[in-house]
Amino acid sequence: MGVARSTPLSYDRLPLVIEPDNRDTTTNKDARLVNAYMETVQTKTMTEVHIYKRPGFLASSRPSGGNAAGQGMYNWLGNIYSIFGGQLYKNGVAKGAVDATNGVYKFSSNLGATPKLQLGNGVKAYNYDDANGLVQIAATGTVVNAGSFIIGSTYIIAFVGTTDFTLIGAASNTIGVSFTATGVGAGSGNATVSGFPATFVKGWAFLDQTTYVMDAKANIDGSGLNDTVNWTPTNTLQAQIEPDGGVALAKQLVNVIALKQWTTEVFYDAGNATGSPLGRIPGAKANMGCLSADSVQDINGILIWLATTRSRQVSVVMMDNLKVQHVSTKPVERLLSQIDVTTIFSWQLSIGQHLFYGLTSKVGNLTLVFDMTERMWSQWTDSNGNYFPIVASAVDASGNHLFQHETDGRIYSTLQSMTNDDGVAITVDIYTPNYDGGTRLENVLYQMEFIGDQVAGSTIMVRWSDDDYKTWNGFKPVDLSLKHPIISDCGSFHVRAHHFRHTSNTTFRLQAVELQQGIGTL
Repeated sequence: MGVARSTPLSYDRLPLVIEPDNRDTTTNKDARLVNAYMETVQTKTMTEVHIYKRPGFLASSRPSGGNAAGQGMYNWLGNIYSIFGGQLYKNGVAKGAVDATNGVYKFSSNLGATPKLQLGNGVKAYNYDDANGLVQIAATGTVVNAGSFIIGSTYIIAFVGTTDFTLIGAASNTIGVSFTATGVGAGSGNATVSGFPATFVKGWAFLDQTTYVMDAKANIDGSGLNDTVNWTPTNTLQAQIEPDGGVALAKQLVNVIALKQWTTEVFYDAGNATGSPLGRIPGAKANMGCLSADSVQDINGILIWLATTRSRQVSVVMMDNLKVQHVSTKPVERLLSQIDVTTIFSWQLSIGQHLFYGLTSKVGNLTLVFDMTERMWSQWTDSNGNYFPIVASAVDASGNHLFQHETDGRIYSTLQSMTNDDGVAITVDIYTPNYDGGTRLENVLYQMEFIGDQVAGSTIMVRWSDDDYKTWNGFKPVDLSLKHPIISDCGSFHVRAHHFRHTSNTTFRLQAVELQQGIGTL
């Protein structure tokens, strides 16, 4: 039977609030927004949602090592420190080799007469300053021979030999005596380092002149005051409201945050005269832990991370003013329920009043991006549709936003005005929800008009599926440089999903898609 045209025509607009709407743990059906983000615009008469292409990036610098794995980036005192392939660089100049076995580093810094940068990957930790260079923070139990003691550092005598330890601060020449070195020592004796944990998890917390780290048993150890060379052996306590292990350490406001396997505990500076200065805030404890230390980001004082519970309910949460709340939607949590955390990357970006948190599962080949301003999720990819290959981010002294690439040894700058990824086209994909025009009668779609930026050289490709995302017709191009970009004779349907693709090397903003349609009769 043919379809007769009905009158009058109706005009409707496709909903452009596009978030992951997957009905299961895959991303190959249902609504989603890829390589774009949404912005709510309030007009005099209504609230509109516009879709923008995500910012591109342009190569900014490349340290001397060539292609190498990106392992962290940080702005300290206006300089960009980056780690590529197990080498620390300051503004692209090599400063020394670091451990390369455990992915992306976490950074911090302390004050004092000689401020130092701290970096650690959960295997080894280092201090850096220009005067002393890159120095590994010695772990408890490390043997130091007489002649190499560091003045002011704490040691435990392990072997006396011909060394007179009383000349360099010890009460006696007895194995097991702890002393603070007043000299480098001499002779054949040795001692072990005391204070910094032999094993630790990723993350630092600097609070009131003390730097804190945590180990996998949730013991939190503190440094000397503005002194990350010496770690006070007695400055320790355990996050033990629950018996779960430590995963990551962070800071929020004036509090140390212990992110554990299925809980989170909060501490403040209680000013204790002995032991650790920290005191617990039991009422701030949350029954959500951390699934990956590499997921943790501090974004303008708000902590956000990939969380889990004891029953392994996986979500993304954020802590603001010590209050923990879910920010992942149910469809996003369906994706996260099967996430592979073998290799996790996370980063942050501020563009045009939008604050973005990026979370990547490399093995899962998925990058999810949360817009903290709009509270909306999208998916970002590389040019081949795989995960977004960024492992870290920073802002330089001029306010430029920087990305660190996973493998090519480069740092990239990123701006909203950049329309490609270092010369490679960005593919924006908009998959709409199924649309039925408010009725399951047959709809006749005579025309679609695209309302957005009128830009020379900008083309949007259009196709649709009338069988619940199973099959699609061929793409049809629409010239967005026209005053009225229109596609006509769009057939009939009971329910339809649309797919819009933009690959042009231009800016892209889609404000609305207006449908001219009628109800057919059989």
